[in-house]
Amino acid sequence: MRDNATDELLAEIARRSPAVHCLTNTVVQALTANMLLAVGAIPSMSSDISEVADFVSGANALLINLGTLDGDRKSAIEAAITAARKKNIPWILDPVLIDRASGRLAYAKELMTRQPALIRGNSGEISALNADPHILARKTRAIVAVTGVEDLITDGQSEKTVTGGHMLMSRVTGIGCAGTALLGACLAAADPSARLEAVAIGLRLLGDAGERAANTSNGPGSFAADILDEVYKSSQSSLQERKES
Repeated sequence: MRDNATDELLAEIARRSPAVHCLTNTVVQALTANMLLAVGAIPSMSSDISEVADFVSGANALLINLGTLDGDRKSAIEAAITAARKKNIPWILDPVLIDRASGRLAYAKELMTRQPALIRGNSGEISALNADPHILARKTRAIVAVTGVEDLITDGQSEKTVTGGHMLMSRVTGIGCAGTALLGACLAAADPSARLEAVAIGLRLLGDAGERAANTSNGPGSFAADILDEVYKSSQSSLQERKES
Protein backbone atom coordinates (compact mmCIF):
# COMPACT_ATOMS: atom_id res chain seq x y z
CA MET A 1 0.00 0.00 0.00
CA ARG A 2 1.38 3.40 -0.98
CA ASP A 3 1.60 6.37 1.34
CA ASN A 4 2.06 10.10 0.77
CA ALA A 5 5.85 9.86 0.88
CA THR A 6 5.79 7.23 -1.87
CA ASP A 7 3.46 9.29 -4.01
CA GLU A 8 5.61 12.38 -3.55
CA LEU A 9 8.83 10.57 -4.48
CA LEU A 10 7.31 8.91 -7.54
CA ALA A 11 5.88 12.24 -8.66
CA GLU A 12 9.30 13.85 -8.19
CA ILE A 13 10.94 11.13 -10.28
CA ALA A 14 8.39 11.71 -13.03
CA ARG A 15 8.90 15.48 -12.80
CA ARG A 16 12.69 15.35 -12.91
CA SER A 17 13.10 12.38 -15.29
CA PRO A 18 16.47 11.55 -13.72
CA ALA A 19 19.09 9.89 -15.89
CA VAL A 20 20.53 6.73 -14.36
CA HIS A 21 23.64 5.26 -15.96
CA CYS A 22 23.87 1.53 -15.42
CA LEU A 23 27.05 -0.50 -15.66
CA THR A 24 25.10 -3.62 -15.05
CA ASN A 25 24.83 -7.31 -15.66
CA THR A 26 24.57 -7.84 -19.44
CA VAL A 27 21.91 -10.50 -18.83
CA VAL A 28 19.49 -7.94 -17.39
CA GLN A 29 20.05 -4.74 -19.35
CA ALA A 30 16.66 -4.71 -21.09
CA LEU A 31 14.70 -5.41 -17.90
CA THR A 32 16.74 -2.79 -16.04
CA ALA A 33 16.14 -0.15 -18.70
CA ASN A 34 12.42 -0.91 -18.78
CA MET A 35 12.16 -0.71 -14.98
CA LEU A 36 13.61 2.80 -15.07
CA LEU A 37 11.39 3.85 -17.95
CA ALA A 38 8.35 2.57 -16.04
CA VAL A 39 8.83 5.26 -13.36
CA GLY A 40 9.80 8.01 -15.80
CA ALA A 41 13.59 7.80 -15.38
CA ILE A 42 16.01 7.75 -18.31
CA PRO A 43 18.36 4.75 -18.58
CA SER A 44 21.73 4.50 -20.30
CA MET A 45 23.98 1.46 -20.43
CA SER A 46 27.19 2.18 -22.33
CA SER A 47 30.37 0.61 -20.95
CA ASP A 48 32.63 1.87 -23.76
CA ILE A 49 35.66 3.42 -22.07
CA SER A 50 35.72 6.20 -24.67
CA GLU A 51 32.31 7.55 -23.64
CA VAL A 52 31.29 6.17 -20.26
CA ALA A 53 32.61 9.20 -18.35
CA ASP A 54 30.53 11.50 -20.57
CA PHE A 55 27.38 9.48 -19.94
CA VAL A 56 27.96 9.48 -16.18
CA SER A 57 28.75 13.20 -16.09
CA GLY A 58 25.35 13.87 -17.62
CA ALA A 59 23.50 11.46 -15.33
CA ASN A 60 21.85 11.93 -11.95
CA ALA A 61 22.81 8.54 -10.51
CA LEU A 62 25.17 5.67 -11.33
CA LEU A 63 24.67 1.94 -10.80
CA ILE A 64 27.68 -0.37 -10.56
CA ASN A 65 26.54 -4.00 -10.76
CA LEU A 66 29.25 -6.66 -10.63
CA GLY A 67 27.16 -9.39 -12.26
CA THR A 68 29.25 -9.74 -15.43
CA LEU A 69 32.78 -8.63 -14.69
CA ASP A 70 35.93 -8.59 -16.80
CA GLY A 71 38.96 -6.37 -17.41
CA ASP A 72 37.20 -4.01 -19.82
CA ARG A 73 34.25 -3.66 -17.45
CA LYS A 74 36.61 -2.83 -14.57
CA SER A 75 38.17 -0.05 -16.65
CA ALA A 76 34.72 1.33 -17.39
CA ILE A 77 33.77 1.12 -13.71
CA GLU A 78 36.87 3.08 -12.72
CA ALA A 79 36.12 5.82 -15.26
CA ALA A 80 32.46 5.91 -14.25
CA ILE A 81 33.08 6.23 -10.51
CA THR A 82 35.73 8.89 -11.08
CA ALA A 83 33.26 10.92 -13.15
CA ALA A 84 30.48 10.44 -10.59
CA ARG A 85 32.62 11.58 -7.68
CA LYS A 86 33.85 14.61 -9.63
CA LYS A 87 30.24 15.72 -10.18
CA ASN A 88 28.97 14.57 -6.75
CA ILE A 89 26.60 12.10 -8.41
CA PRO A 90 25.34 9.36 -6.07
CA TRP A 91 26.47 5.89 -7.08
CA ILE A 92 25.29 2.45 -6.01
CA LEU A 93 27.34 -0.69 -5.53
CA ASP A 94 25.47 -3.94 -6.19
CA PRO A 95 28.10 -6.60 -5.24
CA VAL A 96 26.55 -9.49 -7.16
CA LEU A 97 27.98 -12.94 -6.39
CA ILE A 98 30.94 -11.69 -4.36
CA ASP A 99 30.34 -14.69 -2.09
CA ARG A 100 31.19 -16.99 -5.02
CA ALA A 101 34.61 -15.71 -6.12
CA SER A 102 37.44 -14.35 -3.97
CA GLY A 103 38.72 -11.96 -6.65
CA ARG A 104 35.29 -10.45 -7.05
CA LEU A 105 35.02 -10.02 -3.27
CA ALA A 106 38.38 -8.26 -3.10
CA TYR A 107 37.32 -5.94 -5.92
CA ALA A 108 34.05 -5.10 -4.17
CA LYS A 109 35.95 -4.23 -0.99
CA GLU A 110 38.18 -1.94 -3.03
CA LEU A 111 35.15 -0.21 -4.56
CA MET A 112 33.62 0.32 -1.12
CA THR A 113 36.40 2.81 -0.37
CA ARG A 114 35.18 5.03 -3.24
CA GLN A 115 32.24 6.50 -1.30
CA PRO A 116 29.14 4.80 -2.70
CA ALA A 117 25.84 6.35 -1.64
CA LEU A 118 24.26 2.91 -1.36
CA ILE A 119 25.46 -0.69 -1.06
CA ARG A 120 22.66 -3.12 -1.87
CA GLY A 121 23.04 -6.89 -1.64
CA ASN A 122 21.44 -10.05 -0.34
CA SER A 123 22.41 -11.47 3.05
CA GLY A 124 25.12 -13.71 1.58
CA GLU A 125 26.75 -10.84 -0.29
CA ILE A 126 26.67 -8.46 2.65
CA SER A 127 27.94 -11.18 4.99
CA ALA A 128 30.86 -11.79 2.63
CA LEU A 129 31.98 -8.24 3.30
CA ASN A 130 32.70 -9.36 6.88
CA ALA A 131 30.63 -6.69 8.53
CA ASP A 132 27.34 -6.19 10.29
CA PRO A 133 25.29 -3.92 7.96
CA HIS A 134 25.23 -1.15 10.59
CA ILE A 135 29.00 -1.31 10.97
CA LEU A 136 29.42 -1.42 7.21
CA ALA A 137 27.24 1.67 6.83
CA ARG A 138 29.23 3.59 9.43
CA LYS A 139 32.54 2.49 7.92
CA THR A 140 31.66 3.43 4.35
CA ARG A 141 29.24 6.28 5.16
CA ALA A 142 26.86 4.61 2.73
CA ILE A 143 23.33 3.42 3.17
CA VAL A 144 23.34 -0.38 3.29
CA ALA A 145 20.32 -2.34 2.09
CA VAL A 146 20.20 -6.07 2.81
CA THR A 147 17.41 -7.55 0.74
CA GLY A 148 15.56 -10.80 1.29
CA VAL A 149 12.27 -11.97 2.76
CA GLU A 150 12.55 -8.86 4.92
CA ASP A 151 14.69 -5.96 3.73
CA LEU A 152 16.88 -4.08 6.19
CA ILE A 153 18.02 -0.56 5.31
CA THR A 154 20.43 1.33 7.55
CA ASP A 155 22.73 4.34 7.50
CA GLY A 156 24.53 3.09 10.60
CA GLN A 157 22.43 5.19 12.95
CA SER A 158 18.84 4.61 11.89
CA GLU A 159 17.23 1.64 10.21
CA LYS A 160 14.07 0.70 8.37
CA THR A 161 12.62 -2.68 7.48
CA VAL A 162 10.47 -3.50 4.48
CA THR A 163 8.45 -6.67 3.97
CA GLY A 164 6.67 -7.82 0.85
CA GLY A 165 7.36 -9.30 -2.53
CA HIS A 166 6.70 -12.78 -3.90
CA MET A 167 8.75 -15.90 -4.55
CA LEU A 168 8.32 -15.41 -8.32
CA MET A 169 10.69 -12.45 -8.01
CA SER A 170 13.47 -15.00 -7.50
CA ARG A 171 12.43 -16.99 -10.59
CA VAL A 172 13.12 -14.21 -13.09
CA THR A 173 16.72 -13.25 -13.82
CA GLY A 174 17.40 -9.66 -12.97
CA ILE A 175 14.41 -8.54 -10.90
CA GLY A 176 16.77 -7.64 -8.06
CA CYS A 177 19.27 -5.97 -10.40
CA ALA A 178 16.51 -3.94 -12.04
CA GLY A 179 15.20 -3.07 -8.60
CA THR A 180 18.59 -1.68 -7.65
CA ALA A 181 18.46 0.59 -10.70
CA LEU A 182 15.05 1.73 -9.49
CA LEU A 183 16.74 2.72 -6.22
CA GLY A 184 19.10 4.84 -8.32
CA ALA A 185 16.12 6.81 -9.62
CA CYS A 186 14.85 7.19 -6.06
CA LEU A 187 18.22 8.53 -4.86
CA ALA A 188 18.43 10.91 -7.79
CA ALA A 189 15.04 12.44 -6.98
CA ALA A 190 15.45 12.62 -3.19
CA ASP A 191 17.18 15.20 -1.06
CA PRO A 192 20.48 13.75 0.25
CA SER A 193 19.15 13.97 3.80
CA ALA A 194 16.17 11.78 2.82
CA ARG A 195 18.04 8.97 1.07
CA LEU A 196 17.36 6.35 3.74
CA GLU A 197 13.63 6.87 3.31
CA ALA A 198 13.99 6.96 -0.49
CA VAL A 199 15.67 3.53 -0.52
CA ALA A 200 12.95 2.11 1.71
CA ILE A 201 10.29 3.55 -0.59
CA GLY A 202 11.94 2.03 -3.65
CA LEU A 203 12.16 -1.42 -2.08
CA ARG A 204 8.56 -1.20 -0.86
CA LEU A 205 7.41 -0.17 -4.33
CA LEU A 206 9.18 -3.15 -5.90
CA GLY A 207 7.85 -5.60 -3.31
CA ASP A 208 4.28 -4.36 -3.61
CA ALA A 209 4.48 -4.53 -7.41
CA GLY A 210 5.77 -8.08 -7.15
CA GLU A 211 2.84 -9.12 -4.97
CA ARG A 212 0.30 -7.63 -7.36
CA ALA A 213 2.05 -9.09 -10.42
CA ALA A 214 1.96 -12.56 -8.87
CA ASN A 215 -1.84 -12.30 -8.72
CA THR A 216 -2.15 -11.77 -12.46
CA SER A 217 0.74 -13.74 -13.96
CA ASN A 218 0.81 -17.37 -15.07
CA GLY A 219 4.47 -17.94 -14.29
CA PRO A 220 7.92 -16.33 -14.57
CA GLY A 221 7.51 -15.19 -18.18
CA SER A 222 4.33 -13.22 -17.71
CA PHE A 223 5.46 -12.14 -14.23
CA ALA A 224 8.41 -10.20 -15.70
CA ALA A 225 6.01 -8.17 -17.84
CA ASP A 226 3.41 -7.82 -15.12
CA ILE A 227 5.81 -6.42 -12.51
CA LEU A 228 6.87 -3.72 -14.96
CA ASP A 229 3.21 -2.91 -15.57
CA GLU A 230 2.58 -2.70 -11.82
CA VAL A 231 5.51 -0.34 -11.25
CA TYR A 232 4.26 1.79 -14.13
CA LYS A 233 0.72 1.85 -12.73
CA SER A 234 2.03 3.01 -9.35
CA SER A 235 3.95 5.82 -10.99
CA GLN A 236 1.01 6.95 -13.10
CA SER A 237 -1.39 6.74 -10.15
CA SER A 238 0.92 8.94 -8.09
CA LEU A 239 1.00 11.55 -10.83
CA GLN A 240 -2.79 11.54 -11.10
CA GLU A 241 -3.27 11.88 -7.35
CA ARG A 242 -0.81 14.78 -7.21
CA LYS A 243 -2.70 16.56 -10.01
CA GLU A 244 -6.00 16.11 -8.21
CA SER A 245 -4.75 17.23 -4.79
